[in-house]
Amino acid sequence: MFRKMMKHLANNPGLKLLSLLFSVVLWLMVVNVADPEATKFFSVPVEILNKDVITEMGKVPNVVGDSDIAVFYITGPRSYVEDMASDDFNVTADLSQVDLSQEGDAKLVPIEITAKKNDRRIDVVRRTVNMQITLEDRSEQKFIISAETTGTPAKGSAIGNVEVTPNLLKISGPASVVSRINRVAASINVDGISSDVSDNVMPVLYDENGLVISSDLLEINQSVVTIRAKILSTKNIPVRCQVSGTPAAGYEYRGVEYAPDSVLVKGDAAVLNGISAINIPPDVINIDGASSDVEVSIEIVPYLQEMGISLVDDTANQIAVKAIIEQKSTKKFNLPVKDIKITGLSSSYELEFSAETVPINVRALEEDMEGLKPEDIEVILDVTELQPGTYTRQLMINLPGDKYELVSQVNLQFNIVDKDGEPEDSENNSGPVQGGDSDDDSSQRPEEREEETGEETDRT
Repeated sequence: MFRKMMKHLANNPGLKLLSLLFSVVLWLMVVNVADPEATKFFSVPVEILNKDVITEMGKVPNVVGDSDIAVFYITGPRSYVEDMASDDFNVTADLSQVDLSQEGDAKLVPIEITAKKNDRRIDVVRRTVNMQITLEDRSEQKFIISAETTGTPAKGSAIGNVEVTPNLLKISGPASVVSRINRVAASINVDGISSDVSDNVMPVLYDENGLVISSDLLEINQSVVTIRAKILSTKNIPVRCQVSGTPAAGYEYRGVEYAPDSVLVKGDAAVLNGISAINIPPDVINIDGASSDVEVSIEIVPYLQEMGISLVDDTANQIAVKAIIEQKSTKKFNLPVKDIKITGLSSSYELEFSAETVPINVRALEEDMEGLKPEDIEVILDVTELQPGTYTRQLMINLPGDKYELVSQVNLQFNIVDKDGEPEDSENNSGPVQGGDSDDDSSQRPEEREEETGEETDRT
C-alpha cells in the first residue's frame, strides 16, 4: 500500500509542486513565529566629510539647528534589529555634494546611512534626508585652558597647584560658533587621591551660561592636553594675636579675642611639621590711646605666604580680632595723717599737720578695687634736713601692685616745730603758710635767713 502511494506521488508533478509550496509556507510560518518582524528607531550624529571644500572658499560651514542629527529607523527580524546599536551605522554628510547654486542662505547636504553589519537582514528607513548648512566667515581665537578638578582628595590631603600643558588652545571655525565660546577648561578627578596625579584629557568648550559647546565644524590645534594636580598635606594651625600700645588714661587692656582661632592650611608635609602657630605681629593691632574695644579684620594670606603654605578654603582669609579695653573706676580714700610714715625728722623736732586726713584717689578695675583697703596704702613723708618752718611736700604713695594706679600726686602742708625753741611771733603762729616762714622775722641771724630763703626757693 505504501509503495503504491509513493509511486503515485512520484509520477504526479503537480503534487510535487504543491508539496514544495506547502513546505515554504510552513517554513515562513515557523520563522515568523520564532523571529518576527521588529522596528527600532535611532538618532545618530552626522559625520561631516570633506570640510576643506568649503574652507578653500574662505568660508566655513555652520549647521542649521539640529540638522546634523540623523533620525531613522530600521526594520527586519527581531534578532537582527535588536542586535543593532548607534555605533553600528555610518552616518555621513559629504560637503563635496552640496549644491552651492541653491537659493537662500541654507544649503542642503545629503545624508548617507549605511549599516556596518546585518545590512542584508535589515532595511533602513530615513526620516532625516538632508543636513542644512550655512556658509559663514571663518574666525580664529586663542583661549587659555583653565585647570579644574572634580572630587575630594583623601582625608588629610588637599589640592595644591593644578596646571595644564599646553595651556593655550587655538580654535577656528564659523564666527557664530567661535564667538559663543566663553572659556576652555580641562578637568582631572582627584577623588580619594593622596598623592600627585596627572591625566591626558580633552579640553571642553563652554559658553557664558556654562553649557558645553560641541561642533564638528570647529578645529582645535590640541585635541588632548596633559593636566597635573599636586596633592598637599593639611594641618589645622592655631592663630596667635598680640597687641601694641597703651590705652588712654583710666583704661586697661584686658586681652584679645579673635575668630577663627585656627585655620586649616595646606603645604608640603615637611613645612607643615615645622609650624606650630601663625603669629600676627603686635603692630597690626595698636591700642594707643584707646578708650573702647579695638576691632580689626586681618587678612591672613600674606602671613601664610611667608611660611610657604596656603589656605585649604580660600574664602577663610579674614580673621576678626577684638582687643578688649575696659574703663577703670576711681575711689577716694581719706587716710588719717597719723598713719603717715615720717622719715628724716630730727629727734628735737616735731611735726604738725593742718588736717586730720589726706585724700588719695586710686584708679583700678572694679573687680580689683573691691579688694583694696585703706591700710593697704603706704604713705611716706620725707623731711630729711628740713628745719623748723612751714612746708608743702609731695607724699610718696605706694599701692599694693601694678593693678592700682594713683590718679594724681598728693601734696601735703605741714609745720616743723622745735621742741625746745622759743615760741614764734604772732605772724608765724597765725597758721601754716605754704612756701615757708615769713621773711619779717628780724630775730633770725643772716645765715639762718639765707638758709631759709634757699629752702623757700626749693619749695617753690
